[in-house]
Amino acid sequence: MPTSRTEYILGRNTRLDSRSCSGRSETFPPTNVQYEYGPLRAYIQNRDLQYGFEIDLDEGVYTARRTNDYGSPTWIKPGRIERQERSGSTIHGHTETVDTGDRRTVFGYTVRRVITKGTSRRDSELWFESESDRWYIDAPPAWLDLHPPPQQDGFCIFHVTGSGTNKRDDFKFTQKGERETGFPLSVARLDRSYSRNQDGVMKSHESSSRDEVTEFSEAPLDPAVFIPPRAFKRVMQLSGGMRYPLSKQTAISLGNAQGFSPATEETRSMRLEPEIGPALRLLG
Repeated sequence: MPTSRTEYILGRNTRLDSRSCSGRSETFPPTNVQYEYGPLRAYIQNRDLQYGFEIDLDEGVYTARRTNDYGSPTWIKPGRIERQERSGSTIHGHTETVDTGDRRTVFGYTVRRVITKGTSRRDSELWFESESDRWYIDAPPAWLDLHPPPQQDGFCIFHVTGSGTNKRDDFKFTQKGERETGFPLSVARLDRSYSRNQDGVMKSHESSSRDEVTEFSEAPLDPAVFIPPRAFKRVMQLSGGMRYPLSKQTAISLGNAQGFSPATEETRSMRLEPEIGPALRLLG
């Protein structure tokens, strides 16, 4: 479905403007799909203020919540993972990355073409495979500040339960070619997933997607981009959104009719400081 979004980055603060989109069709497989778009929303993670904002830019209202550095509400506590017995099966993930050597210029930057193929198998049975065709630039400083490249010796911990059991699978990852750590300006991707139905017959599902950056700027950003406009009204819930009880939205002045008001003069002055550090604006 055709959608677009605008992303802003300033230091550790982020903002994403987008509309939700859903498609309807009277037939299967779907034909003559009718797309419906929702309101324009802004999703802000202001790590300087330790607040998250969700803004309805069409209606002029917003919600606010205290957050941690990961963007989760502060009242949500991490759950405890119980130790599980191993299933005896292993998920084998393999990635192959190839720099094709193709180069071109976009937005004044040299971009490189990289093909990435991946497969995932549970024991010997193929579960998933993908192929992506991407054009990368060297990651801009604002992006690297927020998304530093993974360390060569770093690792991820996965918690996955084998289908139909209460046991966990093990994982093994292999990689061929040098991992790409740049910023993608264009991505064309094809995915195929495989599963067995109740009769044991293998079924496959294929999906494709394409993302492209249509505007790119490293010009300075106004810090006010990362807070709600003063004329907007604060509410407990946006239409179709999560409800945030007032008891969970502490340290906000509720009597300010002009919109969001930080609880202290120190915070209020911080938000008015000029831009410090690299900034990034993307439209895709």
